[in-house]
Amino acid sequence: MKQNFFITFEGGEGTGKSTQARLLADFLEKKRASCLLTREPGGSPGAEEIRNLVVKGEVSRWDVMTEALLMFAARRDHLVHTIWPALNEGKTVICDRFADSTMAYQGAADTVCSEILHTLTDMFATP
Repeated sequence: MKQNFFITFEGGEGTGKSTQARLLADFLEKKRASCLLTREPGGSPGAEEIRNLVVKGEVSRWDVMTEALLMFAARRDHLVHTIWPALNEGKTVICDRFADSTMAYQGAADTVCSEILHTLTDMFATP
């Protein structure tokens, strides 16, 4: 039985997450392992639209809870349309950022209650 994995790279801006994710994907492809390289926020058409709402425009237009909910909406779309289908096809999914980034950016940095973030993570990550 072939195993597949969901691997995330987390860290601050400019720390090499994207580079390391690409290196891993290249390595796996050379070993003939089926993999998908994706990112958050984004990674599916709907999640990319939400990403544009979050990262473009006036920084202060969203309060911290609205931004967190947008991130979770993007994550749900990403899971439904990209991650879960790839895992079901037996692919290893490599993701540049995921839930830990939400805890860091919306939780620690923006002070959204971590209990709320954990609850939303559980709700949005359930098929």
